[in-house]
Amino acid sequence: MDLLLVKLIFTIRLETGFCDPRAFFSLKNPFEEAFRTTACSYPGRCDVCTLRDGCTYRSVFAQELSADPAVVKRYQKPPLPFAFQVPLPSHPLTTGDEFELGLVLVGRAAGLVEDFRKAVARLFRPDKSGAIPTASIVRVESVGCSGFRSLLSTGEGSPSPTGLATISFDDLIAMNTLPSDRIGIRLLTPLCTLSDGKQVTEFSFSSFIRPLLRRISSLSYYYYGSILDLDYKRLTGISGSIETLESDFCWVERQKGSPCGILGTGTLVGDLTDFHTALLLGEYLQCGKGAAFGMGRYELIR
Repeated sequence: MDLLLVKLIFTIRLETGFCDPRAFFSLKNPFEEAFRTTACSYPGRCDVCTLRDGCTYRSVFAQELSADPAVVKRYQKPPLPFAFQVPLPSHPLTTGDEFELGLVLVGRAAGLVEDFRKAVARLFRPDKSGAIPTASIVRVESVGCSGFRSLLSTGEGSPSPTGLATISFDDLIAMNTLPSDRIGIRLLTPLCTLSDGKQVTEFSFSSFIRPLLRRISSLSYYYYGSILDLDYKRLTGISGSIETLESDFCWVERQKGSPCGILGTGTLVGDLTDFHTALLLGEYLQCGKGAAFGMGRYELIR
């Protein structure tokens, strides 16, 4: 099985006023509403809509559980089939500034590039709440796992399918060679995970890899129709042997507009070979609570 991803980069120009970068962690409700407005023509509830079977909004946001109790027990509620990579500017944005917004689409969502483009464009239109800044799309690019970018469209134009690159796990393995016993990791946005129903406030490899494995497996099952060859029980069992050294991980409390979570950099030491699959995919899919909207983003330090 080869889980397929599509990564888009939206270059966006701020049109009015001032933008606090923390606003990009508040995309959840505005983006869902923007997607529904562009993709759905029915004003009522989804469960009584006669067009629901072919509705792209429902296919992305319904998060419907499997009818198989064993599947529900194993995968729980399906995640949303996308992950925003929010901009991380070091200073506030003002009129005319440009920034990049990444978006990774998973499985069948990768076939809905135009729907997502329209939703992102609507997301940055003026609204009464002012929660999301007013901005316009300058260009949309597709990024392969080598980092090469292909131009899909400029302005409000529809993306050209000829430039769209897909990313598979085979591609990731071919393009990335990870050390077997020592890998650096940097948390770029707050990582928020739970263990036994309690908030995890200190980084450990075990508390990080468990939700990442669940996320990857669930996305593969629900949105690609297959099961990744990840032995969750065995991998979580041996995850405790991986040490974290040379780290400055710390818990960051919630501030106005900013989520709480763990940030920092460290070095993973141990037999990491069996975790390469999850670690490479996680750079695209992110980890923990709010992963679809920018939380838990990390990079591996080669």
